[in-house]
Amino acid sequence: MKTFIIIFFMALAVPLLKAQTQNPQNLIQRKSYMDRESPKYQTSFEKFYKNRAILQIGSPQILEQEIPDSLYIVGPGDQLNIHIFGELETEFPVTVLPEGSVILPSIGSLPVAGLSLKEVKQKIRSFIGHTYIKADVKVDLTGMRKFRVYLVGEVQKPGTYFAQASDRVSDVIQIAEGLTDWADETGIQVRHLNGSTDTLNISRFLRFAEKNSNPTVSGGDVIYVPPIDLNTAYVLVESHKQKNLEIQNTNPNQVVPNKTSIRKIYHLLKGETLRKFLERIGSYSAEIDLSRITLVRNGEERIIDMLDQQDSYNDFSLQNKDLLIIPDLIHEVYVQGEVNLPGAYSYNVNLTANDYVGKAGVLETAKGSDAIIVIHASAGKVEHGGKVIVEKGDTIIVPRKNRELVRDYIGIIAPVVSMLISTYSFYLTVTRK
Repeated sequence: MKTFIIIFFMALAVPLLKAQTQNPQNLIQRKSYMDRESPKYQTSFEKFYKNRAILQIGSPQILEQEIPDSLYIVGPGDQLNIHIFGELETEFPVTVLPEGSVILPSIGSLPVAGLSLKEVKQKIRSFIGHTYIKADVKVDLTGMRKFRVYLVGEVQKPGTYFAQASDRVSDVIQIAEGLTDWADETGIQVRHLNGSTDTLNISRFLRFAEKNSNPTVSGGDVIYVPPIDLNTAYVLVESHKQKNLEIQNTNPNQVVPNKTSIRKIYHLLKGETLRKFLERIGSYSAEIDLSRITLVRNGEERIIDMLDQQDSYNDFSLQNKDLLIIPDLIHEVYVQGEVNLPGAYSYNVNLTANDYVGKAGVLETAKGSDAIIVIHASAGKVEHGGKVIVEKGDTIIVPRKNRELVRDYIGIIAPVVSMLISTYSFYLTVTRK
């Protein structure tokens, strides 16, 4: 009995002792987690900023070119390395403080914010020269600061983003998952802290890689993407895009077209011609079929050939609410009919209809090579024979044999005749009774 009582009290005492030993530890862990010097706090802090940062500062840093010291403006957070050569050689890193100054050990404090890197180097050399006489001083930028920029307007995810001096406007827009369908990409505004505003046509950079239309950002910039204003003159542009997916498991030469239609709205400048408009929005390129532009005005369609009739359309002015349908160039050939794998195939120069039919695989039910039909997309002309040279966008039709067509008809008619005979027999049986 005594043994049972001792075991009972020990069973009650162990959890209490365990709880007492664990609770202080939990408090220590919680206190450690809230400590800013704790590795756990630093890890959670990095995760918090990871999805919002454009580039993580590290070494080596991701730059498109070397940074000119005459253009780079120093600000809080920039990291500098100072190396003093002389009788007493020393080296130390410094960081520009939030107040805009740097602390030079044993020398003093020096304001540097708002100056170019070149000016900062000269100022630090002169300041150190009063203490270290006849010493050479080398100042290097070892880490660029991060600053806030604000992206608002017609973007997928507006908000605050972290950038550095080497980032461009397109980088911030890309992190925000791009523009919306109503965005006016030709009139993006970048408002600076000094009160000035730059207006950008980002489409010029996206289509023609013009860096002047995609400048670098500065701390405190507000990037505003305005919506299309339907109260002003505008033009609707519809483009037919075609994305081709290769079929790897059946025929690597066959592609499946995935056609999509994209319609966008653009501001129309006063007196803007068709050519100038296409150049401004970036549609005057080699990927566009400029020979088959469709203009819809007041419900009437008009085909415009900007290649053969370019001179006559140089002064052709657009009007408010015009609709332009601009197709992409077709790079495929379409095979239909009695083949194993009908569909679209990549175009190759000087191939015949027999070549494409061979890629698709001829069925036993197909007619001979001379019966192949080629419909040319350029002029709508129809030619017969497997030796016809095929061009981009052409359609190849492989007809079915005549006897196969008879079999098809018999296969369709036979069940119908059988049903009629059965119905008639049933009718005779009923009437006789």
